Amino acid sequence: MCANSYRYHTGGAEPPGEVVEDAVAAVVADFCTKAQHRYDPAKGKLRGFFKAMCNARIVDYLRKEKRMVTNSDWKELAENQMEATPPDFFGGENESYRIALLQSMLEDLRARISPRQYTIFEMVKLKNLPPDQVAAELGVKRGVIDNTIYRVMNVLRDLASRDEYKAEWET
Repeated sequence: MCANSYRYHTGGAEPPGEVVEDAVAAVVADFCTKAQHRYDPAKGKLRGFFKAMCNARIVDYLRKEKRMVTNSDWKELAENQMEATPPDFFGGENESYRIALLQSMLEDLRARISPRQYTIFEMVKLKNLPPDQVAAELGVKRGVIDNTIYRVMNVLRDLASRDEYKAEWET
């Protein structure tokens, strides 16, 4: 979100890594100390709240550096850059958001099952190891692996069907 905001306000320039890192660190620090109390789920999604915070930090940085594109330059910039913008220019943000959502779901899953079950799930489903190899490595029968995967997938499906995950995934 911070990198996309930087590109937007500078007319497509790639952000230096330290700028994005500093902006993300500032957003996280602000959210963990006081901004979490300002977030109201009734007013919008957490993603939108973070996007506004990221944008504010990037704008603060650019104002200090006096690097923002002025309003008079936008028309010319839009004409020159519109065709040069790759189609997935802002798509990376959505993909990153979905990956973060999946990681959040995996954290919830980890809290709901035993460490042994999660290890089996991780080896078979996340690392794509063959179940026979996992059974040999862990010293259990193949049936234990299959039953564990079946149970864990049911828990994962239950988590994915929750309204909070369904609503966030559709955005």
